Formats: sequence, C-alpha cells, structure tokens
Amino acid sequence: MGGAIDHIHGIEPAAPDLEVPEGMAPGAPRSGPIFTYTAWPSLCTAYLAATGISAALHVRLTTGHGQLVETSLLQAAMTLTMGKWQRVENPFATGYRMWITDARAPKGHFRCADDRWVHHWVPNPMFVLSSADGDQLVSRRGITNVRHDPDRVGNDPENIVVLAHYQPEMAAAMARFPSTDWVRVAREYGVPLQQVRTPEEGLADQALFDEGVVIDLDDPEYGPLRQVGIVYRLSETPGRVQGPASAPGTHTAEVRAELARDAEVRRATPAATGKRSGVAPKHPLAGVVVLDLGFAVAGPFGTQILADLGATVIKVNARRDPWWHCTHIAMGANRGKRSIGIDLKTSDGMSTLHRLVQQADVVHMNIRASAARRLGVDEESMRAVNPSIIYCHTRGFEDGPRSDSPANDQTGNALAGTEYEDGGCADGGAPFWSLTSMGDTGNGFLSAIGVIQALYHRARTGVAQRVDTSILNAAMLTTSYAATTHDGAGLARPRLDPMQTGIAAGYAVYPTADAWLCIAVLTDAHWKGLFSVVPDLAVDERFVTAEGRARADGELRAQLAAVLATRAAADWYAVLDRAGVPCEISSERFAEEFFDDPAMRASGRTVTYDHPELGRFQHSGLAIDFSETPGVVQGPPPLVGEHTREVLAEFGFVAAEIATLLASDAVFETLSVDG
Repeated sequence: MGGAIDHIHGIEPAAPDLEVPEGMAPGAPRSGPIFTYTAWPSLCTAYLAATGISAALHVRLTTGHGQLVETSLLQAAMTLTMGKWQRVENPFATGYRMWITDARAPKGHFRCADDRWVHHWVPNPMFVLSSADGDQLVSRRGITNVRHDPDRVGNDPENIVVLAHYQPEMAAAMARFPSTDWVRVAREYGVPLQQVRTPEEGLADQALFDEGVVIDLDDPEYGPLRQVGIVYRLSETPGRVQGPASAPGTHTAEVRAELARDAEVRRATPAATGKRSGVAPKHPLAGVVVLDLGFAVAGPFGTQILADLGATVIKVNARRDPWWHCTHIAMGANRGKRSIGIDLKTSDGMSTLHRLVQQADVVHMNIRASAARRLGVDEESMRAVNPSIIYCHTRGFEDGPRSDSPANDQTGNALAGTEYEDGGCADGGAPFWSLTSMGDTGNGFLSAIGVIQALYHRARTGVAQRVDTSILNAAMLTTSYAATTHDGAGLARPRLDPMQTGIAAGYAVYPTADAWLCIAVLTDAHWKGLFSVVPDLAVDERFVTAEGRARADGELRAQLAAVLATRAAADWYAVLDRAGVPCEISSERFAEEFFDDPAMRASGRTVTYDHPELGRFQHSGLAIDFSETPGVVQGPPPLVGEHTREVLAEFGFVAAEIATLLASDAVFETLSVDG
C-alpha cells in the first residue's frame, strides 16, 4: 500500500481503507517482491557506461589522454529510482505526491474482446466509457492536448479512489471491442493507447524495419535472423550494424595482430599519442550550453544527464508547466538546471529564444515533430538561427504511421514487448509495467549519448548534426535479447513464471522464514556452492547437469522453496555467500535507510540540497565516476521561471530589455503550482 515517497517519509497512504477491485493492482496476486524478466539494473549500467565513455572521449579531444570511467549496478539502481527515492523536508508541498506510484494503483492494462491486452495510460474513464457507449466503438470527441483534457484524472494521491471506482466499468467496456479498434479510437480521441505485443511482434513491425531499428542479418549459427538494429540516429555519422554476434574466440588472432600493429606504430611515433595537451575541463561537459525545450520525463531526463556531466542546461518553461514540475517524478528529471519562462507563442518570446539559440551548443526537445513545426522550434527553424547547433529530437514512436499518435513510456514498452515479458504473459500472466521501466529514461540516455557523440564530431570536424531517437527505440533495445528466424519464429529463451518469482529455479526470489531472498545461481561453480549448502539437492540425478535442471525446473523450484522456507533470510545469506552463491535479501526498508547510510553519504551516492518549496532535499548522487574530470550535481530542480532574469542577463540582455520583456509577458518569472 502506498508508494516509495510514502514509505520513505513514513506517511500514511491516501485512502488506507480503500477496497481495491479485483485486477486493479498490478503484478502477480501475492505478497513480496516482483521479479521482472528485464534486468533493469544491468541495462541501466550499460547506458551509464556508454555515456561515461562517450564523455571521456570528448574530454580526450582536449587533453590528449584518457581516464578511468566507472559505474556500478548500485548506481544504476539509484538512477532508475531517481523519480521516487527522494527524502524532502516538506513532502506535503502542493502537487509533490502522486497516486501513480501507489502499489494499489491501476497501470492501465485492459483485456479486449480479441483476448489481446492494451495499455492505456493515463487511464481516462470518460474516453473509455463514452467511446464504448453504443453498439460500435466511436470517438465521442477529441482533445488537442492531453494535459488540457478536463476528463484526465489528476495526480493527487486521493484520486486513487476515483480510479478504483471506475476500474470495473472501464474493464467491462474495454472487453466489448477488439484491441485494434481501441488503438484506432484512442488515436482519434488523442489519448495514448497501444497493444501489448510480444518482442517477436515488435521485430515484425514494418515501420521499425523501414527506419532501421529492426534489421535482417545472416547469423553463422541460425542463418537469416531479424534483430534490433540502430536505436539512435546521428544525421552525419550514422551507426551501422557491423555483423552478427560472433562465437567466442572467433577473432582472437585478428585482434592480437591488430594490437601488435598499433603498438608498433606507437613506438615508432611516440609524440603522436599525447599531441593535445590542453587543460582538462573541470567536468566532462563544462562549457557546453544546452537549451531544454522538453516536457515530462524523456527529454528532461536526457538533459539532466548532461547537467550531471557539467553542461549548462537552461530549461525553457511555459506557463502551463508548474502543475507537472511540482511532482516527485519531475524532480527526478530536472536537477542541475536553471529555468527561464518564455511564452514562445509571442513574437518577442520567440525572438528571446532565438538569442539564446545563437549562443547555445544544443537544442533538446521531445515534443512531436508536427507540434515543433507549428511552434517554430523544429530543426530547420533552429538551424536557421544557429547553423552550428546540435539539434536533438526525441520522439514517442517511429517516423512513420504512429508519428502523430500520443505516446509515453507505457505505450512504447507495450509495443516493444517488455510488458509482455515482465508479466510472464507467455505462461498466462498479465502485462506488467515496471516503475523502473526505461522507456522514458532509456530514451533520455540514448539522446544524451547521441548529443555527446555529436559534440565530439563537431569538435573534430566543425560539422553539426541532428540526433534523434524515441521511447519505442529504447524499449526495443530493452528486448534486443529476442530474435526471429526467416519464418518469424522466435529463438528459444527462458521465460518468467506468471507469479513473477523468477526465470528458473536458480534465478528467482523465494520466501524464507522471515523475508524474501533472491538467488542468482548461473554457473556450474554457483551450483556447486549451492549443493554444498543444500546437499540433498546434489544427490538427485535430475539436478546434476544444466540440461537436467532445465527439464526438472518445476520440481527443483519446489524443493528449493521448501528448504529456503525453513530458516531466516539472514541465515541463508550468510551460508550461501560463504559458499560463493550470489544472493541478496530483498529489503522492504532499503529505500528508507538509503539516505541514512554513512557509506552512501561519504561516497557521494546521496546528495543534499535546498529546494524553494520542498526544503531540505535528499537525492541520489552521481551515477558515473571519472578519475580526472568528475561530474557535478549543480543544484536542485528549479521552479518554473526561477532564473529568468539571471539567464537573460548572462545571455547579454540589458536591464531595460529584460524589464520590457517581463512587462509584455513575453517572458515571466517564478511560477509555482500554488500561483
């Protein structure tokens, strides 16, 4: 009951006595932690490593030498939870808490008449009930902007009662019509809704193939395969898939020969290596100016990554933005920035933006391309003002049939197959959207990586370029473990059980006498260690080999569950850890204790700053460590328009100009959700 913000602050959740309708709460109908198919911390660690390496290469252009770049699974977990692992002095500030992270809250999954699931987020009762009010599914009206929809359920925690009231009616209405009809009507109405697909169905999407996000290649073992291809684009230096996955050791001799040749070249020309000797910047992206025109999470999270690397990020806000910027989710995507309030629908407001663009390095946004053109912030318009700009556009879907469909993290992950896999749907489970999902944040990472690489290219060649990616692309990268053969059949892979406890007996969570324990017995050495602790398993011939364990997985799970239930989690952890078996106790209090851990504070894993409305704000620290040019947390998330005068002055506006712009409402100063 409740969400992380409630737990960390010791707050009683809204409507504690609420009777939750059957099927409303997400996840398997049991107590305890959820085991997702997607290894979210591992995926996020890969993103962090790629970001750090790209930034270090950018620095090397100045210094001529490299540096050590490090990250960890813990830092990845911190990054995944930045929108909810927060401890603030005033958690009751207007708009800060939301119903979205409440464990009881519906996540918008509905089964349709064709037995297919859809993900509709944020659930809109009026859209669902009015569209289904008849013998045919018809859009009763449309909206131009989901944020202005009068029927949208608000963010306040108490609105979980509203959702609980409407959930049974919405489920019944959804069940009357097929999923394809709901997708069509949702597009007409203007709300996000898409089918929940398998990863294999995602690979069969022609629009993604046309864009190069899905590719065909010849695999030496399986023959023709369809796999995920390039998930972010650089207009002048596009990536390319260089070939299929190689068998271990295939290129050993070739690589050794290449290294030997490189070493010989370095010995022959020792001066070439350290040719550049510029002073290292204080931070990897120090001096880079970024204009953030984004909204919600995907765009702003990407620019927050750039801010943590030392870039100067100016958040360009509109008057409508305070309702979102006050939320804990927005607080996890906007730290280290300064906010300027500009009305871009006025000529003076647009002229003000143009003067900022003239002095910026990057323009970054995540609104739909058609809206960007209408507003005049599309690439052509921005490049006319500054031809050297790096223009980054992050989208919801592909440049294709869904370009103008409303999109978000949830619908992107539905289409790519992560929700199908994380819910154990192959064995009868229901789709599951994880609060650590990397649709929005993965999109943000891809955009940040692309921007850094575009800056690197511009520094070397003087050529600017466009960077683009999408939420769907990030979700496709998440499911890139999947591949299909020429006939569309998927390659065999492990599956998550519908109760979301694990992928196999040795890779799962188990209840012990007092808590849940996660084990990751993945190698022969791990199994040897487990057998030394539980010798009764070793005498069963079915469990001796990997093949045997796979065939008898159900029985092995049952026996392990029975054994592990006999002792406390701490006891099992002690003996298994000594035996070399990877394991960890699933702590219900980790997030609550995180900010009090002296080791976390000493290592910079947690940081503290002051926020104008939330007071003392404790948050996750830096997620990438650099040996020479460390990142920096530049400050708390800003209020909308908090730094308008300061930013204008820095960009060369004189006092009289600033006064005129404020008087004409072309720009505005601090706005909060309270007015």
